[in-house]
Amino acid sequence: MDNKVYVKRNPLAYYRYNTPEHLPYIQWKLVSKGVAYNMVHSKQIGWERAKKGEYEDWCVRMEKLRKENLL
Repeated sequence: MDNKVYVKRNPLAYYRYNTPEHLPYIQWKLVSKGVAYNMVHSKQIGWERAKKGEYEDWCVRMEKLRKENLL
């Protein structure tokens, strides 16, 4: 069983992750489950535990966004 999970935060607008213009600003951290619990329930505003596969989906969307901006 994996002991590490991703937590995410959007410093522009907390708890909004699907807006395309906010996509590059989402912050990710790979931390242990205990640290993730403390980050989510502490006074650090905006941290949320990511669902399984959400980081990989974000990477795909960022790659697509980068390709669109290069053209």
